[in-house]
Amino acid sequence: MKRYGTLLAVTMAFVLALSLTSGCSAPKKATKEDVTMAGTKPAGPSEEELARQKADQEARDRALREQAIRDQEARERAERDRAAAEAARLGELSRIYFDFDRAELSTEAREILGKVAQLMKASPGKNLTIEGNCDDRGTNEYNLALGQQRADAAARYLQTLGVERKRIKTISYGEERPICPEATEACWRKNRNATFVYSGK
Repeated sequence: MKRYGTLLAVTMAFVLALSLTSGCSAPKKATKEDVTMAGTKPAGPSEEELARQKADQEARDRALREQAIRDQEARERAERDRAAAEAARLGELSRIYFDFDRAELSTEAREILGKVAQLMKASPGKNLTIEGNCDDRGTNEYNLALGQQRADAAARYLQTLGVERKRIKTISYGEERPICPEATEACWRKNRNATFVYSGK
């Protein structure tokens, strides 16, 4: 009986041990990949990826430079167009004409001076020199005086239209600067003028 009890105790101990060992799974064996991943830092971009990123950045920089060049060219073109338009407008407002031996302003001259006044008031940095001219009939002294009267008449009219006198300079050249050299009425009419010379912006 004692022997039977001992055998029973051994059997139970064996069954208990077997159940305990079968409930725990065997530790997972580390693979080569696990060892490699655990022993190294995360990899950065590849050389191909770095090269692609560099090429993309260079393309963006090149596009920005080309856009800056296009913008500069557009600004320069706009400035040239503006200057050309200004030159054309000043060309239309460059001169008024007078009757023989007279310094009174004609209706046409007053219309042109009205446009000159608008231009001057729209451009406060611009100044004006009015040059009085005559044809070659009469003495030099007489024509110098008459040219001054013509320039002063234009200046006074501009003042009545709101242009400050300090922005206007007058000078007479008499018969010294003819537009047309021929001794004909058509040429003499062209030479009887007040010419406008603009300066500043």
